[in-house]
Amino acid sequence: MASSLPWLMFYLISQLHLVLGQTKASNVFIPEANTIISINLPDDGSNDINFYVSSPDWYQYSAIGFGSSMANSVILVMYPSADRKSVTVSPRFTNGNTEPTHHPLRITLHPGSELSPKTGQMTANGTCHSCRNLQSQSAPFNPAIPTSNTPTAPIMFAVGPNSGAFSTDDLDARIRRHVAHGIFNIDISKSTGPGGVGTPTNITQHVTFPDDDPSLKKSSNKAATAHGILFAIVALAIAPFDNLVAAFLGRKWPKLHVATGSIYFLFTLGAMVPGLVISGQHVLTSKMGTGHQVLGLLTVAVMVAMVGWGVWVRRRAAEGQEVVGNGGWVKQVHAWGGRGIWVALLVNNGLGLKLSEQTRLVMLGYAVLAGGMFILLVPLYFCLWRCTSARKPKAAEEDHELYNMPSIYDHEARFGYGRQ
Repeated sequence: MASSLPWLMFYLISQLHLVLGQTKASNVFIPEANTIISINLPDDGSNDINFYVSSPDWYQYSAIGFGSSMANSVILVMYPSADRKSVTVSPRFTNGNTEPTHHPLRITLHPGSELSPKTGQMTANGTCHSCRNLQSQSAPFNPAIPTSNTPTAPIMFAVGPNSGAFSTDDLDARIRRHVAHGIFNIDISKSTGPGGVGTPTNITQHVTFPDDDPSLKKSSNKAATAHGILFAIVALAIAPFDNLVAAFLGRKWPKLHVATGSIYFLFTLGAMVPGLVISGQHVLTSKMGTGHQVLGLLTVAVMVAMVGWGVWVRRRAAEGQEVVGNGGWVKQVHAWGGRGIWVALLVNNGLGLKLSEQTRLVMLGYAVLAGGMFILLVPLYFCLWRCTSARKPKAAEEDHELYNMPSIYDHEARFGYGRQ
């Protein structure tokens, strides 16, 4: 018994050495995204944050954010490097629920950071330097960023859409809106210590979830959905119907064209509003300079001008005042202007689908619908035009005969008064 005591002491000392040498980190495994995240807060006074993120490359990116909301939080975005052998980690900042932009924080990637050619797993093992030193940063970072003065700290997580072979070394590369997101709280005391993140596993530890719900939340963009659906309805249904009414029924029933035109105009304005909202959420569209935005604004401006002109003409007519050219060139400008707006809407919807990086299937489906609308309506327009053109000479002849008929009040023509 006495002879085994030294060996027992040696074993206990060796186990104590292993325990003291272990790293202190909060670790979370997210099964829906096959992602591991580990956070370590060094206790060397550096205010650095050691992080580990491992996520599949079928996502355009994986991102973690130090805070409970995107506004004023440091966000680290990971995506494949240009050579697809490693990863790019871009430190970013945003002042709201908008696309974050690059911020010049220093990031160091350690051994183990790679894009596995076998598994397609992106792995970033790195350090965000001085991320907790709020006073030394130029941006007003969220006070909820992990510090040793609070018992827990929130960490955000998000993944981008499946966008194919996205790979770049650009730290300010454009990224799309995330498709899923989540949040968890790390235990500060269990995460603070030397040694970095160690070897993270798929075991969640020292982490809590709001409402005890560890599942990811699907991200939705209701404004973008409403913008696309409303403009599709306008271009594929309301606009062609209003053009038919204006061309072939507007002369006989002008109030019908007023009604359909008003619906057309209001739907267009309603579709534009969510588009303006989402424009401010992305770097590329925030300055309103893309082809989709420019063509859209010009189209709406022309529509507003035509509506204003129509209201003015009808008001003048109601007051018994004639508008010069209203029966000729003005009418033609109004008619062809309406058709031009419709074509512009069809084209601009396609530009919008391309700008939002929709799948080829979606863009092909829209092209088929738009092309089918042309194939259906052009012959219909032609037939109705032929029918109305055939009736115009007959109507003109009847008007001429009626004009030349003696009036019942024309007593000289009726009874011969005044004849020599």
